[in-house]
Amino acid sequence: MNCQQIEDQLIDYIDYNLDQEVHQAVAAHLKDCQSCSNALQELQEVFKAIDNDPIELPNANMKLDFDQMLEKEKASLQGSKVVSLEKRSKNSWKTALQIAATITLVVSAYFFGKNQTNESFTKEIAVLEKQKIEMKQTMTISLIENESASKRLQAVNYAEEFEKPGNDILKALIDKMHYDDHINVRLAAAEALVKFSDSEMVRKALINALDKEQDPSMQIELIQILVSIQEKRAVPSMEKLLQEEKTPDYVKDQVKVGLPSLI
Repeated sequence: MNCQQIEDQLIDYIDYNLDQEVHQAVAAHLKDCQSCSNALQELQEVFKAIDNDPIELPNANMKLDFDQMLEKEKASLQGSKVVSLEKRSKNSWKTALQIAATITLVVSAYFFGKNQTNESFTKEIAVLEKQKIEMKQTMTISLIENESASKRLQAVNYAEEFEKPGNDILKALIDKMHYDDHINVRLAAAEALVKFSDSEMVRKALINALDKEQDPSMQIELIQILVSIQEKRAVPSMEKLLQEEKTPDYVKDQVKVGLPSLI
C-alpha cells in the first residue's frame, strides 16, 4: 500500500477495525515511513484534544503578550471553522488535525501570558474556554461525517456531552438520525437528541422521523423518546402507526403503552 492508502486506513487502524492481514500491513508500513507515523501521531492527538482537559491557570510572571497572540489566532481561525456536511471525505480528519493544532497553540500561548489582574484573567479564561468549545464542536462535526461507523458513533457520543450545542451540531445529529446507513449510529443520534429536546428544531425532527421511519427498532426508539419528552404533537403519527397493517405488532404494542400519556 502507498502512503495515501495508509492514511485512509489510520482511523480504523487506531480502532482495531481492520482485518489482521491489513492491520499488519499498515503496522509494517508505519515502521518504515516517518511521514505516515507522524500522521498517526497527529491523528491520535485529535482524539485526545476532544476530551476537553481542564484549563490550567498560567504563571502570572510570564512576559509574552497573551492578548495579541489570542487575537492573532482568532483571526486565523475565521477561514477554517466551516466544515461541509454535504459530502463525507476520507481525509476529513485532516481538517480536525489543523483545528487541534490551533487548540494546542492557543493553550500554549496562554501559559506564556503576561501578568494580569484577576478580573482580566477571568475574562481571558472565558474567551479561551469559548474558543475551545467552538473548536471542539467543529472537530465533532468533522468526525461525525467520517466513513468509519465506529468513529461516527464516537462523534455522536461526543456531541451528547455539549451543554449548549450550536445549530450545526444539532443538524449533524438530526442528519445522522435520518440518513446514516448504520442503525446503531441512527439510534445513538436519536438518543443524543433527547438531551436537547428543549429545542423546537429537535422536537420537530423527532416527529418527522417517526412519520417517515420504516425500521421497527428506530420506530420504538422514537416512540419512547416522544413519550418521555411529552410531545403531544406526535399523537397523529403514533395513531397512524396503529392503523397501518404493515406496522409490526410489537411496535403497535409500544404505541398503545405510550399513547395514553400524550392524550
